[in-house]
Amino acid sequence: MINWIKGLLVGALLLPFSFENGEDIRYFQSSSIPLIDSTDLIISTINDSILNLDIKQVTKSDGTPLHYFIELKEGVCFENECRPLDILLYWNITGRYLGFELLDGEFLSKYDHEPFNHKEYEQLHQLLADPFLPLGNYTFEELVKRPDTVSQSLDAVSGATMKDVMEYIVPGAAYTTHKLWNIIHGPIQQQVSELTAQQLNASLFNKILQSSDQSDQTWALERIALLWDLDNSVIEVLEEILIDGEHFQAYLLLKSLSSKQLESEHLQLELFRLLGKVDYSIENMIFDKLLEGPRLHGSIVGASIPILKALSGPQLGKLLKVFTHHKVKNAALNQALSEMVPDENSFVERQLLQYLEYQAEIAD
Repeated sequence: MINWIKGLLVGALLLPFSFENGEDIRYFQSSSIPLIDSTDLIISTINDSILNLDIKQVTKSDGTPLHYFIELKEGVCFENECRPLDILLYWNITGRYLGFELLDGEFLSKYDHEPFNHKEYEQLHQLLADPFLPLGNYTFEELVKRPDTVSQSLDAVSGATMKDVMEYIVPGAAYTTHKLWNIIHGPIQQQVSELTAQQLNASLFNKILQSSDQSDQTWALERIALLWDLDNSVIEVLEEILIDGEHFQAYLLLKSLSSKQLESEHLQLELFRLLGKVDYSIENMIFDKLLEGPRLHGSIVGASIPILKALSGPQLGKLLKVFTHHKVKNAALNQALSEMVPDENSFVERQLLQYLEYQAEIAD
């Protein structure tokens, strides 16, 4: 087991990477949390997958999950001659493919008994890393039409592979490619993703967001609702995403916030303070989130009074909608709004008057 730890340690310094020598073959992508120090690793069997394979979870001594792996052992046959396949398959903590490893002289072979060369290992690594290949749409029997003379040879005939998926397999290794891809992107992938989600906390969330892989960042943002407490460190990161991040990430972040999280006065106030600092569509989503919260904290009303005259007509209209939805009653707010009438913008004036009339009604 020391071999693969050393391999991953190298990978933490130079990823994506591959390594081949006379004994071991390793191909890895970058992980969410790089393995910098192998001295405090803990390896535990956490579950039995649907395929009845033990899943191993690798964590740091502080409980931070690093990655998952299985050892796959089965026979791969070539023209009625079979040899065992013994390969380690790795998943990142977010469930995406991380890499594979062949130890102690193990290697992959093609239908003609020839071992994979470096280019073919590279090709396999790239294919396994692509979750959008159509290999999951076909059984192996549909993928390859085998002549009766070699009906027992799983990897026997590359030429008979369906033409529309030829580019998605290593030539001469249809079975191996199909088998490994479907394991990588099958039920185990969902299992390891859920196992990490069960351990998600503010610290792990922030670490995953720092990943260089955008799919890792998306994974974290989609699961932000799993955080019971959005502490200052998380809220600061969220603000950075909403102001400077990509539009899709900002959208996903806001969409994923739960009603329970929106009870937080701190979160509400920080979202409100972003008005005017984010683009129009994100600002609209912030107003929607303030509507969605179970209640509106008084600090939001207090923070709004000094900036009322600086708001645009649409901004003011949306804010008044939020106040109406939450049945806000605040004399200082009503006074500030009254002082804005009349307004040279008839649309704005109409909104102000409607809101003040509503306030008069609920005061009765």
